[in-house]
Amino acid sequence: MAAKIWRTCRLNINGTPRKLSYSDDAIKKLFEPLLRRLTNLHHRLGRRVVVFLAAPCDTGKTTLALFLERLALNGQGSGLAPVQRLGLEGFHRGAADLAATLDADGKPLSPYGPQAYDLTALAPKLAALAAGDDLRWPVYDRARRERVPDITPVRKPIVLVEGCWLLLKTHGWETFHTFADYTVAIMAQPESLASRIKSRLTARGLTPREAADRYEQDYRPHIMQVLTDSWPASETWIYSADGDYEPQPDRLEYYRAKQKSTQQDFDSVKRKDEPIFRAYEEQMTSGSGKTFAIGYQQGLETARKNILRRLASDGGMGRDALKETFHLTEKELQDLLS
Repeated sequence: MAAKIWRTCRLNINGTPRKLSYSDDAIKKLFEPLLRRLTNLHHRLGRRVVVFLAAPCDTGKTTLALFLERLALNGQGSGLAPVQRLGLEGFHRGAADLAATLDADGKPLSPYGPQAYDLTALAPKLAALAAGDDLRWPVYDRARRERVPDITPVRKPIVLVEGCWLLLKTHGWETFHTFADYTVAIMAQPESLASRIKSRLTARGLTPREAADRYEQDYRPHIMQVLTDSWPASETWIYSADGDYEPQPDRLEYYRAKQKSTQQDFDSVKRKDEPIFRAYEEQMTSGSGKTFAIGYQQGLETARKNILRRLASDGGMGRDALKETFHLTEKELQDLLS
């Protein structure tokens, strides 16, 4: 595999200069084509285009959104429409509000969960974005540590809203995805995010044990919630451990290629051991062979059902994730889980 070619730029993020690096492949094969599609969508619709960028924490979604904003600005000479990044931090509920509100277990709401946002304020703003209205967007002032309402004017033809929960199917977010004309989801291996988050927490002064406990309590449940309980996006990218992005693999294409490779391996072995396979086929055509084949098939089906039921019951995978991963229809999944 060829080594990646990296491109860097400097951006001011929340008042702090940051150096960003993305691979040349990610820029040319993901970022620029996305901006071209959004520009074409804007011209075709003749109005503002609203885009959602949804991803778990620590996948770099804020810096990515700002980089896409910069990339679109630099590409205006080649016909790209301007992009404006909007975050959800201005709708985050304050610490006192969260502490005063209890969840189903009688505990104060987590500042990292989907209920930590003021959805009664967010919903009309998203509706105004989708309607193309003139509006101002709230922000969170980190210097003063407080929300500042209606301060940022929305003026660009393409608006990129980024946040963890924009495609969530529960906790009041169920219909928010309908405000978007286009959606991008970022997926990641939970293990790679765990390593990043724990490293960040230890850099802030926590011991490794404290960082691990904090991750398990505050981060992991919400990461899994985003990964397993979100609506499908218009397109999905994979966040890699080196901080870069890759297109989502075509699972069906991979499955077919693997199936073809397995058949070729089988045929190769069969040619080498023809007498053994001839004896096997004779056995399978006999009554006892058929009985063995039926029992073997039933055993495989039972094991498959048990695996799917376990994945569904322990919350490891949502229904949509199960259907996508194992190529099941809703009826097939229902029959397997019944």
